[in-house]
Amino acid sequence: MDRGETDEAVRDLRELGLLSTGGAGTGAEPLVPHPVDFARVKVLNPLQRELNRTQALVDELRSGLDQLELRTPRAQHAHCSLEVVHELSDVRRLITGFADECREEALSSQPGGARVEEVLADSMDRTTRLLGRGVRMRTLYQHTARFNPATLSYVDLVTPLGAQVRTLAGGFPRCIIFDRKIGILPLLDDSKGAVIVRDPQVVAFVAEAFDRAWTAASDLSPEERRADRVAATSEIQHAIISLLTQGESDKRIAQVVGISLRNCQRHISHIMKSIGARNRLHAGYLLSKEPFSGH
Repeated sequence: MDRGETDEAVRDLRELGLLSTGGAGTGAEPLVPHPVDFARVKVLNPLQRELNRTQALVDELRSGLDQLELRTPRAQHAHCSLEVVHELSDVRRLITGFADECREEALSSQPGGARVEEVLADSMDRTTRLLGRGVRMRTLYQHTARFNPATLSYVDLVTPLGAQVRTLAGGFPRCIIFDRKIGILPLLDDSKGAVIVRDPQVVAFVAEAFDRAWTAASDLSPEERRADRVAATSEIQHAIISLLTQGESDKRIAQVVGISLRNCQRHISHIMKSIGARNRLHAGYLLSKEPFSGH
């Protein structure tokens, strides 16, 4: 061992209580080894006491919450089946807790196109633990996610572990469902908060709607990804056309399809030029008469 390795070993052994200096501070103190029982008393006992205190606190809180639940009237239980959480940090902690308790199935829909790298990295550890326990995991994105490198890299990491990922042109409303017992839905005001749903009827309804959307979605797999992108682009354009003929604004179309407003306007401009439309009203008329070819 060289000097650096020796110093590191000495430091580790001293932290474990297996080694100490026996001198009186003269600068060349001898190293004194200690038996394992000495280290056990010095290091493990304090940790065990702290662990016992934490376990006692957990047991006390669990008992108190159980007693509170028993005393809560049924009407209040029904009211508590919907819980509004306003802080994003609290929502993330709840998602992590629910994911750790999930045992059979996790459903997730993340519309809006490309996902933020920070969010993907934050969910990676949680997803790995879920799949490692054999939990079936299905995720829905929008077709626009196929053009985002960070999202594709994430998919390439989780699909070999057992995750299934599909995409839709119009997407599916944002939601997460654990074991078909707990649902996490967005707030109406489009804030970072969420609604925690425990009502079995509501959760079952959302899960069934997810299953139907899943059947109509396309696999997002590494194989033949280029061909998938061409098909996805065509579906995105047809989704834009459908919303355009309904008179939706550019902002609303971009939101539904999951692309930026500028990108949406480029698509609309391309569509109008392709069919020779003078304005949006004229485009709606022409599109209702003849399907858009995309060329």
